[in-house]
Amino acid sequence: MNKQKYDKNYAVIVVDKDFNIASTNYKAVEEYGDIVGKKCYRVFNDYEKPCDEISPYVCPIRVLQNTSLKKFTSVYAFNRKRGNYVYLTVKKEGEHFVQEHINLNGNKLDILDVNSILKNLYEGIVIIDSNSRKIKMINKKFISIFNIKADEEYFLEKDVKEIQKYLPQSISNIFDRKEFLSGEEFVVHYKGKYLIIKVININGNYKLWSFIEKEEIDLGDEIFRILLETTQVGIFLQCGGRFMYANPTLSSMLETMPGELIGAKIDKYIYSKDRKKILKIAKKRESNKNSVEKHTLRITTGTGKMKWIEVTSKPISFKGKDCSIGSVIDITDRKELEENLRKLATIDQLTGIYNRYAFEKFFEKEINRAERYKTKFSIIMFDIDNFKNINDIYGHQIGDRVLKEIVKVVKKNIRKSDIFARWGGEEFMILVPIKNRTDAYKIAEKIRKKIEKHRFDGIKNITISIGVAFYKEGDSIKTVIRRADTALYQAKKSGKNVTVVSY
Repeated sequence: MNKQKYDKNYAVIVVDKDFNIASTNYKAVEEYGDIVGKKCYRVFNDYEKPCDEISPYVCPIRVLQNTSLKKFTSVYAFNRKRGNYVYLTVKKEGEHFVQEHINLNGNKLDILDVNSILKNLYEGIVIIDSNSRKIKMINKKFISIFNIKADEEYFLEKDVKEIQKYLPQSISNIFDRKEFLSGEEFVVHYKGKYLIIKVININGNYKLWSFIEKEEIDLGDEIFRILLETTQVGIFLQCGGRFMYANPTLSSMLETMPGELIGAKIDKYIYSKDRKKILKIAKKRESNKNSVEKHTLRITTGTGKMKWIEVTSKPISFKGKDCSIGSVIDITDRKELEENLRKLATIDQLTGIYNRYAFEKFFEKEINRAERYKTKFSIIMFDIDNFKNINDIYGHQIGDRVLKEIVKVVKKNIRKSDIFARWGGEEFMILVPIKNRTDAYKIAEKIRKKIEKHRFDGIKNITISIGVAFYKEGDSIKTVIRRADTALYQAKKSGKNVTVVSY
């Protein structure tokens, strides 16, 4: 390397065709240290492979290797620079590539200097004043990417809203986002291409927005892009709990625009009661970074709707960060069907309370609990006195109305811990956890008296007869119910509208 030729006040680095750093000038040593003999992608980004194989940004050496160009200019944010923007010019000299690095984050950087450097870059650039939100610079490439009819000069010193008018909503919204960290890259689909978006803070006074089109030049890439854009499965990439990429299907599922998802916190869309579940999954992933996780949870969409989704995700390393990539399937319809089937299996369709099948299941669990923890419970069994006469005189529609009204009265006079079910016809059961046997009798009598006093439209007063039985050690469902049924029979035999307890 000709030291005198490259004695500049900015870093100059010579790289060979295999990405090995052959030599540097004094300024490069000052900024990067002794890097001769190392791979450029390791020095600048801590990557284990060439940058274009990991990052969406264009590798200038690849460009010069694969084209007839002798020079390439662009702007990069190397990991080594911690998010600072570097104006990079690469020239091909024989078998080597000479890189010139100019740091755009110097304290004396002037907006006019930036304008002169960035106006002809490969990527679309917009610079916005962080305070006034006025456009300070826009280059030709940005105008070209979005096919804007106005020229660059038109936008200078105008509010950012002026440029948002020319952009699709998915892109326009991005300029209003506050979640973006300086130097982070995000991906959106735009007119059949990938659009790589980055924002860089310059001196705390300006925001530099960068837009790079990634053309599909490989058949595999093209097929992959089509799959991402057309699949009915939501696809995402997340790092640090924020969306770095979301395909159109996921945006549609969440009822939001793609640009609103990019950089947004995932928590924002997780149903509040399921957020703890996500934290548990994240902790589990930390202990096994090769695991593929599949879980079901609820989300809240951009319009406030609640949906059920099934998420499959796998941890990956993306640009040196611990991230994960995953798929999302909307299973709301399936969940609703499951819920409807569950209700059909456990809920009495006329009264809306538990049916006999469900009650027996609760009964089994309560017996197991009593055997294990020595808890106490009782069964209150009742039926409507002279119910056949109601059906015969007034008809079955009135009879059904009576059943539903009695259920309302009972529900108002039992506890949340009590299990209420229709046993069949006009017979009902209540499973009552108790501390003392008198508790069950008090509840039964309260219900009996409330129904006796209740006025049923078009019908004289209705009464019920009640039988109460207590669980004893060694009992089965049949033995407890048999005692309750016997007590109920005695109540009927003794004149009805009474409560009989079987001890």
